[in-house]
Formats: sequence, structure tokens, C-alpha cells
Amino acid sequence: MADQSDWLLKGTFFECCRVEDGHCALWFGRDLPKACTNLETYQIQEGQIQNIDMKGIILMFHQDGIGPKLAELMEGIKEGAAYISDNATDEQRKALEPFIKEHMNAGRWKKNLGLKYVNIEISKENNNYHITMPFGEQDMSLAIGGDGKNPMRLVNPSMPFLTDVKFCNTRLWKYHDYGKNLVFHNTSGVTADFTLR
Repeated sequence: MADQSDWLLKGTFFECCRVEDGHCALWFGRDLPKACTNLETYQIQEGQIQNIDMKGIILMFHQDGIGPKLAELMEGIKEGAAYISDNATDEQRKALEPFIKEHMNAGRWKKNLGLKYVNIEISKENNNYHITMPFGEQDMSLAIGGDGKNPMRLVNPSMPFLTDVKFCNTRLWKYHDYGKNLVFHNTSGVTADFTLR
């Protein structure tokens, strides 16, 4: 079992959801018009769990039944599925599986659809990010502000483990697993730095 006092992970966070008219209201502390679904990706660039190095591991989560009321998030999310990059060693896997259930997304799911080890790849070119795995894909670009060069940022986000939150336009994201076949175009998205401790 992962010791809550013995873990620290840092890296880059990516998220996209189904909101098509502007950016997700939850980022601004407001309710959604209807329950949402999303993909979240954590690219671990440094850190450890139980003194096991986790650099280079990527975690992806699909979640469904988010909200729609902001207050409902405290009560949990309807269901979710977890994916861990298949470069994880046996030692890393032994630490990651309980960690995801105890300290990350899976602890908030009312129904856990499962966990799979898959190839996850993240590429960046200029202001564009492309994330792929066998059951999903995210194609995102930074939303540039009025000066024509710097991305639009969110200061003091509702999730305090995130910093330097930048809004993205998600040209495409899709997910097809556990009986779902979701495809969305031109939706809300963000990228940020994360520190989980």
C-alpha cells in the first residue's frame, strides 16, 4: 500500500472534455448545463512513489458522468477507466496500481471500469500537442491571447496541484473502450504543470 507521506510526482497535465461552446464552466467555479465526459493525461517528468522512480511514466484517465453541478464533484464521478504507459516496470506497476486508487482519479469513481497498460505517446510541435493510445487520442493547440503570441492562462485554478494552466482548443479527441465510441471536435481543453504530493 502506498504511504501517503512518501510520494511526489511532477510533470505536465492535459485535459479535454465535451464542452463545445467556450471553455468548461467547472474551471470557473460554475455548474455545467449537463453531465460531462473527459480525458486526462499526466506525463510524469520527475518524482517517486515509495522511493520508486516514476520518470517517463504516462497516466491517462477517461471519466464519464462528471457533474453537472460543481458540488457533485465532491460526491464523486459516475465511472472511469485508467491507462498506464506500458514502459512501466513490474516494480513501478506494483506501486502505481494502489496509488491510482488511493490518491488519484480512481478513488473518486463510483464505478471503476478497469486499468490497462498500453502504449501512450505524446508529441509537441510549436503550440500543438498530440496524444495517442490504442483507445483514445487528443489533438490540442494552445489558445493564444490578444497579444498574438502568449497563451491564455488561468490564475488560481480550482485544483491547487496545477500551476501555469493554459487554455487549449481541442481540435479532436476520441475514446473507444468499454462499449463507448466517443468522438468530439473543437472542444475545451487545458494543459498545465502538476505537482502531486
